Amino acid sequence: MKYLMPPIALVRFSRGGKSRALIEIAQRLKSSVNASIIYVNFNDFTCIDQWEQTDPLGALCRRIAFAARRDRNATFLRNFAYADVNPKQIIEWLGKNPRVLLIDELNLCTALLKKCTASTKIAFFLKTQFLQNENQYFVFSSHIVSTAVKLSIYLDTASDRSVVTRELPLIRNVSNAIKIFNLPELNAKQALFYGLMPAMIYVVSLKHLIFEIRDGAIRDCVQSGLVTNKSIRRLLASFVDGDRDKVMEPLHQVMNTAENYKLRWIPFHMTEALKKFVEAPYLDDNLCKAMAKIDNLFRELSNADESSEKAWESLFLVVVIIRVVSRQFDEVILPLDLSMDYSISFNEFYRYDKEPMVRIIKVDKFVKGFTEPDRYPHVAIYQPKNATFPLFDLIIAVYDKTGKRSLYAYQLKEGREIPKLNTSQLETNFDACVLVRGQPSQGETRSKQRWIIPSKSEITT
Repeated sequence: MKYLMPPIALVRFSRGGKSRALIEIAQRLKSSVNASIIYVNFNDFTCIDQWEQTDPLGALCRRIAFAARRDRNATFLRNFAYADVNPKQIIEWLGKNPRVLLIDELNLCTALLKKCTASTKIAFFLKTQFLQNENQYFVFSSHIVSTAVKLSIYLDTASDRSVVTRELPLIRNVSNAIKIFNLPELNAKQALFYGLMPAMIYVVSLKHLIFEIRDGAIRDCVQSGLVTNKSIRRLLASFVDGDRDKVMEPLHQVMNTAENYKLRWIPFHMTEALKKFVEAPYLDDNLCKAMAKIDNLFRELSNADESSEKAWESLFLVVVIIRVVSRQFDEVILPLDLSMDYSISFNEFYRYDKEPMVRIIKVDKFVKGFTEPDRYPHVAIYQPKNATFPLFDLIIAVYDKTGKRSLYAYQLKEGREIPKLNTSQLETNFDACVLVRGQPSQGETRSKQRWIIPSKSEITT
C-alpha cells in the first residue's frame, strides 16, 4: 500500500459492468488490505439529487459518512441525504489511516464537467485526502471519458498525477462466455458485434431492455447540428485510430474506453448511429453510401455463421472504406494519393450481363468484367463473394482524376500460412498483391513469394 499512485478511471458505457467491477475491487481490498475502503455510489438509491449539484463536496461527504455508518436503519436511509456532514468531519474521521476511495458514476457529479468554484473544491478535497500522500488511493467509474479528462486538469496542479484509464475486461474466450451466460448460440462474430463486452452480451440476451441512453445520444447529435460531412468523416476515422477528439461528445457514452483515453467502437451501438445519421440532410451522397455499407457489414457480424473468415473480411472491408472516405492512406495496404478526394463504389461497375459472378473461376475473367466508373477520381471495391476462385478475397480498382487505373488485390485469411502466388499465370497486372493475416508478424512489413505482407503495426495503425 505504500505507493504514490495516480487516480484510476474505469470508463465504459451505461450498463457496461462498471459498478460490478468497482464492487468486486472494494470487496477484494476489504479482505486483503488493512485500510479504510470507502465505496460511494452516485447512482442507485444514493443517487446525487439536482439540488446537491451546487455543493458536490457536501454530497460526497454525506455519502462517505453513509458508507462508513454500520447501522443503516430506515430512519437513517431517509435522513442521510439532508445530513450536515462537512469536509472537516471526514478528515478527522480518516485521520492518518491508509484509505481507498471508490466512487461509482462520478460523471453524475456534473460540476466536474465545468470550471467553477464547486468543482475546484471537490477536486482539491479528492487530491489532498485521497492522492497527495502515500497510502491514499482513488478509483472511480464514469460512462464518459471527459470526466477523467476534466478531473486530470484539476489534479495535475497539486498532485502531479493525472487520471489513468484502465480498460475493463473483455471476452477472451467465447466458449467460456457461452457457459457463463448460458447462451449456446453465441459465436465469435456476435461477440465482436457486441464489442466483446460481457455485460453488453448479457443485457442483449434479455431482449426486452431499451437502450434509452444510446438513443438519446444519437438524438442529441442530430438535433444539435453535430452531424456534418466533416464530423462524420472524423467519426469514421476514430474507428481506426481511437481518437476521442474526433467523436461527437454525446457518443462518448456509448463507446468503450481503453488505455490513454482511446475510444473503441461497439458495432451494436454504432450501427444505430450510422442508420440515423444517413438520414441527416445535406450529407454528401458518397459519404452516405459508405456509411450504409459499413452499417450493413457490421450487422452481418451478428448473423455470421461459425466460420470466422467472413467476420475477418467484413472488418477489413470496413477499415478500407473508412480509410477511403476519411483519407487515411498508407504506403502498403492502401497507397492512395492524399491530394485526391475519391468517390467510392461497391461491386457497382461490373458487367453482370456477360456471365454470373458465381460461375467465374478465374481472377482474370473477373477483372475483365470491371467497367469504367461514372466519375473520377474513384475507388471501386469488388468483393467477389460468390466467385469460385480462392486466390483473392478483395480487389480494389483505383482511378486517378485522369481515369488511369491501378489494381490492388488482397487475400484475407486467419492464421500464418503463406499461399503460393504464381503471377506468371495471371494475365492481369496487379500493382500490388497484399496478404493480410489474422495473426500478422510482429516485425516489419515484408515481401515474400510475391506477396506484400503487412506487419501488425501496419494493419492496426
